[in-house]
This record gives sequence, structure tokens and C-alpha cells, in this order.
Amino acid sequence: MRTWPFLAVLIAPACAQHGAGAPAPPVRIGVYRFTERPNGVNTTIQGRVLVTHDSVVVEAEPGPCRYDQQTTASGPIVYRCADVTIAFDRFDPVGRATYRMTKTVTDRKTTCVRYTTDSAGKQICAQQQTETTERDVPVTGTLHLDTIAHPE
Repeated sequence: MRTWPFLAVLIAPACAQHGAGAPAPPVRIGVYRFTERPNGVNTTIQGRVLVTHDSVVVEAEPGPCRYDQQTTASGPIVYRCADVTIAFDRFDPVGRATYRMTKTVTDRKTTCVRYTTDSAGKQICAQQQTETTERDVPVTGTLHLDTIAHPE
């Protein structure tokens, strides 16, 4: 993995301004690591997250990770890391982090391509053909963050 100084380039705003009376977000400033192995996917998602009072920084494999510029101030903080999307809730980035990716599923369909009639006059299949199709299926899950360090 790359070193933490590289991550300084990826800092993104983490908190929108809260109106008076809005509950304060949980304080979870620190450095965290994660490793996820989604079912049916050959990719392991792993990396580190730095959470400060106003930003979230991600370094992950697969990578590189890039902050999604389309992220809105009221929505989650989103990073795109190769074919994985990682999202952090602005008010609880550690407790409500998620990932999203796709996996390819192969479907097989057998159809009859030629029919014949048996001695009783009943139509039966004389030749079958199997077709294979692929489709992308979303895979989502919770990113489980383990503490590496908290500020002193």
C-alpha cells in the first residue's frame, strides 16, 4: 500500500454545516483499517481510512482511490477505488461506511431447437441447445472498520 503522505492529496470535506439544534455527529477521529471479502467475488477490498473532524481520506486496494466530485454536501462522502465504490456517512463515517461493486453471474438456458413426433403422435424435443449469458449483479455491504490509532 502507499504511504500516508500520499493521502493528503485525497482529503475531502466530511461534514456539512449543521443548523442550530442539529445533533452533533459521533466523534470518531482516528485511523482505521478494513478487509472485506464479498461472497461470490474474487476481489478482496482492503485499506485504511483516516477520519478527522472535517474529512475522510481513503487508501485502498484495489486502487487508486479518487474522491467523487459529484458528491453533494448533504449526501455521503464517496470514493471510487477501481471498480469499488466506498461511501461514508457524513455524521457517522466509521459506523456507517459501505461498499458497492458488481460481480458477473453466468446464466445457462437450455432450449429445444428441433422437435420430432414419437410413435404415439406426441411432440418431443429431438435436439437441445444451451445458451450462456452473463449479467452484472450489484454486491453491497457494510465496511467494517477496525481502529489502528486515535489521536492522543
